[in-house]
Amino acid sequence: MAKTRDSWATDTGLLDDYDITVDEAWFGEDEEGDDGRIFLFLRGTAVTDDGEEHEDHTERYSTGKNWEVVEDGDEVENATGRQRFNQNAGLGRLINALVGLGEDEAEFLSKRGDTFQAKTYRGLTMHMKGRVVSKWKNDDGDEVEWSLNLPTSIEMKSAKAAKGGKGKASRSDDTKAPAKPKATAKGKGKAKGLRAAILEFAEQFEADEHDEFVDQILDEDVFEKAQDILDDDELHADVLDPDSDLWTESH
Repeated sequence: MAKTRDSWATDTGLLDDYDITVDEAWFGEDEEGDDGRIFLFLRGTAVTDDGEEHEDHTERYSTGKNWEVVEDGDEVENATGRQRFNQNAGLGRLINALVGLGEDEAEFLSKRGDTFQAKTYRGLTMHMKGRVVSKWKNDDGDEVEWSLNLPTSIEMKSAKAAKGGKGKASRSDDTKAPAKPKATAKGKGKAKGLRAAILEFAEQFEADEHDEFVDQILDEDVFEKAQDILDDDELHADVLDPDSDLWTESH
């Protein structure tokens, strides 16, 4: 017999309880708005508890005042020189929700990068839930609520090939922030071939430093042919896999 009482419950009609892995992250203006506000956009496939998938689901979080888009949407900078977001802005609330998950989560996130870098958010897997973050009364005296989808948990693991942003090339971000290179790799591999260059670069790392190797070889400022790796799905997968020949042969 059907549960007729279910029809007496309502919902918002919006996704407000789901899992998502962020495939794309970028800073920019809302294409549907005209007020010039800057947002962090997070996009991926949202999966609800019943297994229903919603492709290209996008959340947005406002940066607040004085922030400007730089690096083609990969970063924002503040005209006043500040490097922290206001806690009352949408992005400030996202940051506080993430850090508030626990000390381990906060450390994991800090190793990924800075909050004003889009790459920091790419590859994150989160459970999102709608929260009322503010209430006020409008000019008519009616109470208005502002709700945001904010994370209640995250997976603390290395992320594979997340898309690099809106219309940009793919880039994989690992759990650790880019470290200073052990040796400059620019110019290597031009004559020896890409795979040989990767093997040579890998030899600079200890056997237990695969994460550091991935961080640096996918950074174009360290390894000149990083984009060539990202453009080759098979080679990219080998670089990310600590059990692949690329890593085991060099160790």
